[in-house]
Amino acid sequence: MRFGIVGTNFISDRFVSSAVKTDGAELYGVTSGHYENAAAFAEKYAIPHIYSSLQEMLSDDQIEAVYLATPNSMHYEQTLQCIEAGKHVMTEKPFTPAVRQAEQLFAAAERKHVYVHDALVPMYGEGIRVMKQELKRCGRIRRAVFSISQYSSRFDAYLEGRNPTTFRRELCNGAWMDLGVYALSCAAALFGKPGQILAVSQLLDTGTDVTSSAFLRYEGFDAVITCSKAALSEMTCEIGGENGTLILDHPNRTGKVWFTDRRTKEKTLLFEAHQDDFVLQLEDFIENVQNGRTESERLPHALTLDIIGILETCRKQSGVIYPCDEEE
Repeated sequence: MRFGIVGTNFISDRFVSSAVKTDGAELYGVTSGHYENAAAFAEKYAIPHIYSSLQEMLSDDQIEAVYLATPNSMHYEQTLQCIEAGKHVMTEKPFTPAVRQAEQLFAAAERKHVYVHDALVPMYGEGIRVMKQELKRCGRIRRAVFSISQYSSRFDAYLEGRNPTTFRRELCNGAWMDLGVYALSCAAALFGKPGQILAVSQLLDTGTDVTSSAFLRYEGFDAVITCSKAALSEMTCEIGGENGTLILDHPNRTGKVWFTDRRTKEKTLLFEAHQDDFVLQLEDFIENVQNGRTESERLPHALTLDIIGILETCRKQSGVIYPCDEEE
């Protein structure tokens, strides 16, 4: 399958490194907001075609699928362009800032019979499925914690007044969108939609959040969500029940899952990753296209809508409002 890549940041590097390990994936072309960046990226990875714009890429009949790694604020418009051009599309997380946008894209994909893929990588790996299968070990669940914090490589630039793209409200950025989506997606995949949400954030003067937290209320327990782009954390993710605790090493890069028995205190390794989750999602993408599907069974559109819905509620409660929200 011939892929066109839109955007040349670090996540595009990861896409390329995984694509070369994936049977059936061919790196065919690249475009960027700056032509010189696309040219340098094409030279670095021996990609044969460079386009001056997404529209030029979409007009090339040789392009079968598009990988979008562009700012969050552009996801809706560019995904829609790909759909209308009849191209299958993989859109980086978060799929869209607002639920209504995702609903419109999924409806358009059904109409055009195009496969649309939410590139929330851990949802395609085996770790999350092991967690779901092994929930019964915990007995009655009493608490859950999903935490992810990474000191942003661009936070120092923000502190120096250089206004990096990472913390710009007009680009729909911030801790909820960049990191919180991973923690929230774990909760949604394992427990579904919460009955109640209470969320707070520490906001920067740009209007984006740098640290955020939420309580998701489920029947009999709360899931605590924490994320930050201005701190490091070694916290693991835990689901604690009356019989024991499931432990996940990281909601983004799921490497291991353990269970600790409450009575015996024995800690058992249930899962250890031996495959690249990004490769697994690329394989899922190609398989779904080849089988004529418009959504993935691993991350169905209904789950994407639940995740975006929780994310949207959390950030709005926290005071994180984007231009697309004001347009409503």
